[in-house]
Amino acid sequence: MAIKIGSYNARGLRQPSKRRQQFAYLHRHHFDIVFIQETHSTSSDDRFWCNEWGGNILFSHGTSSSRGVAIFFRPGTSFDILKIHCDNSGRFVVADVGYGGSIFTLLSVYGPNLDSPNFYSNVSTCLSNFQCDNMICGGDFNFVFNLDLDKEGGARRTNFNARKDCFTLMEKI
Repeated sequence: MAIKIGSYNARGLRQPSKRRQQFAYLHRHHFDIVFIQETHSTSSDDRFWCNEWGGNILFSHGTSSSRGVAIFFRPGTSFDILKIHCDNSGRFVVADVGYGGSIFTLLSVYGPNLDSPNFYSNVSTCLSNFQCDNMICGGDFNFVFNLDLDKEGGARRTNFNARKDCFTLMEKI
């Protein structure tokens, strides 16, 4: 039971031509699940985007010009969506899904640009209501996990407090 997973920052999917191009790319690569950040989606987009995509999409909306995350499921896959939580600011969506006799907790994250450790505490509180035995997470955390391995050039900085809280969250799960 292999599941092909992708994650990327779309930097906005409002433009129909860009959205069609991105959806075609995802279909060509046969991802079963895709975590997308910065959708720039609103609640009025749900039905239309799901129809364009051809499968299920779980959204947490930001505004039409910022934020927004989603979890896309490849059309024709048999994921059973058991439980969903979307935050109010378009920063994360979490779901328990059944597949192949197992339950997976999926988390798509778009972390704040500023060093905001409370964000990961809020995610942790939300996750306490989910299965979390088989956790799959993807996203744009807006910090560097390891400055030596993951960053080259530029200033040697990251959102250290948010990173610390995210590490605490990962250890808890």
